Amino acid sequence: MDEMRTGTRTELKRRWTPGGHRPVCKVKLGYEYSYLYAALAPVSGVLIALLLPDMTGECFKLFFQFFEKEVEELFAKGKILLLLDQASTHQLRIAKGCRIVLHHLPVASPELNSAERFFEEIRKPLSNRIFQTIEDVEEFLCGALKKYYQTPKLIIKLCHYPYMLYAKPK
Repeated sequence: MDEMRTGTRTELKRRWTPGGHRPVCKVKLGYEYSYLYAALAPVSGVLIALLLPDMTGECFKLFFQFFEKEVEELFAKGKILLLLDQASTHQLRIAKGCRIVLHHLPVASPELNSAERFFEEIRKPLSNRIFQTIEDVEEFLCGALKKYYQTPKLIIKLCHYPYMLYAKPK
């Protein structure tokens, strides 16, 4: 699980152009943002995502409640392990007394967080585009997410890291 900031500011990425030519790209300097909170199950390809206005403890709590409800519908029994980075908003105390176990990943280890690889792919179609409003960004982002909801194998291919095969529960 992790979150990704997105907004009306144009994210410039590399572009192919003929040799000797500089690429021209229109840019918008916008300062409206929203955050995509996403939890994914790399083995099954399940994606649980929610767009929220900021990255605060309150928004994390909202996402966690949404996640808890979705998990109840998808996985009827057993404990659920939710891996998180060590952002200050990711509070372990909100999971007390429920079947979801929160576990923090080591500091500065994005390569262990499968959500980071997922966000890398989600950012690609957002780059080099101009969005007039935050609603335009969110609508476009929902369209980009639809492909992952419809084809869970894409998430498995992106996020099922080899180390997960050898991880043993305690």
